[in-house]
Amino acid sequence: MKTYRKLLLTWALIICSTVLFAQSNRTQADSLLKQGVTLNDAGKFAEAVAKYDEILKTEPNNVTALYEKGFSLSAAGKSDEAIACFEKITSTANFPDAYVGLANIYDSKGDYEKALSYYMKGIAIAPKNRNLWFNLSVSYARQQKYPQSESAAAEAIKADPKHISSYRNYAVAAYLQGRNAEALLGLSNYLMFGVPANQSAGACQIVKEILRTSPKSDAGPIAKMQQETIVQAAKLATAGKTNLTPTDSLTIQLTAVYKVIKTQEAQYGSPFFSRYFGDFFGRIAESNYMDVFTHFIAVSLSPQDNLAWLKTRQDDIKAFNIWLNTQKRQTE
Repeated sequence: MKTYRKLLLTWALIICSTVLFAQSNRTQADSLLKQGVTLNDAGKFAEAVAKYDEILKTEPNNVTALYEKGFSLSAAGKSDEAIACFEKITSTANFPDAYVGLANIYDSKGDYEKALSYYMKGIAIAPKNRNLWFNLSVSYARQQKYPQSESAAAEAIKADPKHISSYRNYAVAAYLQGRNAEALLGLSNYLMFGVPANQSAGACQIVKEILRTSPKSDAGPIAKMQQETIVQAAKLATAGKTNLTPTDSLTIQLTAVYKVIKTQEAQYGSPFFSRYFGDFFGRIAESNYMDVFTHFIAVSLSPQDNLAWLKTRQDDIKAFNIWLNTQKRQTE
């Protein structure tokens, strides 16, 4: 019996030691990983790779360490070594961002066909992965394939409605096709996130241009008709009104245009646009919050005046935020 008890105690000590050793290794790996990411963010790519290699000595298939190593190598311009890391991941694990890493490398090489194949392989295993769709949108835009870029950006928005840059991609791709209703609402949504002034100023200028510019000569007949409707609605909304500030004028025009787009949403041929953008901005136009909304998105057009105005409307801003949280948007 004593021998049996000693045997149990020995096994218990071995198991306990093994668990403690595993926990120690995990803690060390996590620490090295954090150090590597910090070094990478500081642009010290070689030092970051060294940290990941320490992890990989004991955990050669550690997916996170392999991915971060590939990311740092790619940033350092060592694309062939980075490819080896990402390909090792894709051969052993369903890790969507490894496909993003591979596709981005081939994008940078101008090998768009191979890049596309990796995006599609990633999407096949993770159809709701925002990174895959967003980077695919960027790739298409780089190739001036704007309809495909817009479509991919729409999928990125469906996957992650809080991803700011997807709205910008969607809007720019639509704008470059002369499809200004989509561009206008995409930019309006982008600006709602409160993007920095150096980014919002350009977006605001495009919004103003859409409201007053005739359709492009090479735009399709439907796009021309829609743009003419936008310009006409904006013009009529402020006709005869005097002493308007630039933001007041923009508020009145956007209200009219959002309403017009909502009434014509069936003409756009995109359920996603109609339900996610047209319906939502139509509701904002019909609410009591267009003043707050426009002063917020148009801060960069007149920073001092708009910020001063918003400072005196804190209760209205809170009410608008509460209202926004009650609004459901359909992505499908």
